[in-house]
Amino acid sequence: MRKKLLKKIIPTRVLEYLWSNINSIYYSGDHNKCGMCGWSGHFLNNYCPNCKSLPRNRLLHYSLKNFDRNKKVLHIGPSKNEVTFVKTYLRPVVYHTVDIVKNKYVNTIQDITKDGLKKKYYDLAIIWHVLEHIKEDTLAISNLLKSLNENGILVVSVPIYPEGNLKTIEDENILEKDYDKLFGHSDHCRACGYDYKEKFFKAGFSEVKEIDANAIIFEDKFKYGLANHIAWISRK
Repeated sequence: MRKKLLKKIIPTRVLEYLWSNINSIYYSGDHNKCGMCGWSGHFLNNYCPNCKSLPRNRLLHYSLKNFDRNKKVLHIGPSKNEVTFVKTYLRPVVYHTVDIVKNKYVNTIQDITKDGLKKKYYDLAIIWHVLEHIKEDTLAISNLLKSLNENGILVVSVPIYPEGNLKTIEDENILEKDYDKLFGHSDHCRACGYDYKEKFFKAGFSEVKEIDANAIIFEDKFKYGLANHIAWISRK
């Protein structure tokens, strides 16, 4: 009842900001650590009370915790907490955030299945839970490869659906109305499996390292609030 009353008096954004600050203070401690924003305490239903990161976001920090700072970074379809993480912890000298539609976290409008990205320029490209939304994902991966410099790295995560799925399921004849049932979400173009990494080799990457949250030692998995997600670090 009190929350409903507050919503009537205080704008939703302001209310969410206040609750976030209250929760980040109330639940602070040394139980868990959010690699995305540096906050320590108890996660709430897997959310970080401070930056709202989820386990899939926090795997990005874990994947890049040893990556050098002050590099040129390309980031496709970034979320708010991902942008904060990159700016704060990676401190890129160049940071291009890209999407096909304008929003406040993007500084470059570009369809990555089309030509237009800088060639042989970036040290790191990040695309986190985005490729499953792109029908022509092989074109996107190829263009990301071309955008990287000689020793550039592509860091990718996609959802594995259903959990434990070994083989990617995709068929251009499947109707969009069936996406949710077959692919786990209404705007996913495929159900990704563990074999998705083969697309990086086929595109021309020389090395692909797999980071499976289920294989991370329990202490780290618990500390950083990781769950059943996977990432790949591909080197040009």
